[in-house]
Amino acid sequence: MLTVRDAFTGAKIQIAVAGGDIIRIGFVIPAKAGQFTFARVLVVGDLLRRMIEDVHSAQVLAAVVINNHSAAERVSRSDLMVRPVVGMFTTESEAEDELGKPLDLVITVAGAEDEPAPRPPTLAVAPVRTAVPYPDPVTVRFALANANHRRQLDLTSSMLERSQALLYRWRDRVEQWSHHPSQPIPASWRAAVIAAFDDDLDVARVAAMMSELEDAEDIEPGAKFEAFTYVDRVLAVDLGRHLGQI
Repeated sequence: MLTVRDAFTGAKIQIAVAGGDIIRIGFVIPAKAGQFTFARVLVVGDLLRRMIEDVHSAQVLAAVVINNHSAAERVSRSDLMVRPVVGMFTTESEAEDELGKPLDLVITVAGAEDEPAPRPPTLAVAPVRTAVPYPDPVTVRFALANANHRRQLDLTSSMLERSQALLYRWRDRVEQWSHHPSQPIPASWRAAVIAAFDDDLDVARVAAMMSELEDAEDIEPGAKFEAFTYVDRVLAVDLGRHLGQI
């Protein structure tokens, strides 16, 4: 079962969903959030959404709540592979009116000055501190996703370079594996990946399992291709970018 930690109580929140359920999520971005911090809110929220929709077969209605027009404009142009939201609103009540019911889950920034009083289940991501320029958005998405979202992230250029190099290597491998006959994903590996995602979105553990699978000599290339493209449904880091180009 998908589990995250509540920002105010620290308790584990189990998001019990079944096929056909509708979950309403608010991405609440403080007005003073920097570009990388608001990107982190969107990325973490989108990872959660993809797990709910693509793995647990429910539906998500998501809304962005932000009282800053220039930041809202950056959100709309972020190109972070974030699935479309219902709209952008200045208050949570406006978002709830549009969604038709109260929010089931809020995703926001930990320690924000304008953080409201405790509300229904809240996942708070820690701020990002960085002085690097904003590079390829998909590289940013992977770097943000691959760090523990409950800890402040000091994002460096070398961290982004490592993320980009790993993505390039995986895209090349996916293209190479695509030329082999398709094979089923190892059932135990798939179950372990889902368990890692379900455990407070532990992307770092998923990435480690991907690296192990990449070098596993007893796994057919066709199975590796299916495994990586399956995981990319949640990671959304364009692992199929090189297909047909090499």
